[in-house]
Amino acid sequence: MKEGVREGIGPDYSIFNGSHPSFDKHQGKLFFAKEVLGHSYLEECCFELFPNQDAIKRSKPLFLLRDPIETWSSWKKCKAAGQQGWEGVCDLNLFKKAYQHTYETFINVRKVSEQVTCLTREYLLTNPRQLFKSICRLWDIPFTENMIDWKQSFDVNSFTCGNDDHREQLKKKQYDHRETFSRIQHNDVRKSMSFYAVEKKQDRWQHTLVTPEEREEIEVTLKPLHEKFAIWGEEYYPLNTL
Repeated sequence: MKEGVREGIGPDYSIFNGSHPSFDKHQGKLFFAKEVLGHSYLEECCFELFPNQDAIKRSKPLFLLRDPIETWSSWKKCKAAGQQGWEGVCDLNLFKKAYQHTYETFINVRKVSEQVTCLTREYLLTNPRQLFKSICRLWDIPFTENMIDWKQSFDVNSFTCGNDDHREQLKKKQYDHRETFSRIQHNDVRKSMSFYAVEKKQDRWQHTLVTPEEREEIEVTLKPLHEKFAIWGEEYYPLNTL
């Protein structure tokens, strides 16, 4: 959807109206669409994710929020590493608008459909297997173990997962699900020396990229939104206590 915004023609809603070319190429298949708000221009941060209420009712949206300080750190990391598509401004105000708009969109669309749910990345990491099973039940699809523990490297640039996309040094790597989910983002950025410099730091979450002033601002404005998501996520997808 965001590509249409970047091209100046508005969000591309073809995934909702059936005109997306993938429908003809893969008839009878189940489709998943992922979208992330942000990051360089206001239009990318605040566009409408659904064209109408019917689109909401015909889908089963799952909203995922990450801790806002970690997310802002990731934005700054991509900008510093020269990640493709991050040539514009990495602006805290734009980040706040994107994060807030994600939250507000969830609040609005869940009033339309009971099939709308949310999670935080942190909660998902506590028990990926059980939570993915719950998500699959909601989506009425079968759960498979390779959803959370795959042995093949994942290339975020090609959006494929298979032998053709393996990097030689990763072919024999055995993935722990926590390791996989914590490092899956921006795989290609690891080629950048500035990114490696950050990765080699003992602090896994790169808190040093976030200034004290930014941290304070985010704690006041965005942290409460993430905390609400955390509460709702546990209500939507409760973990078994047995």
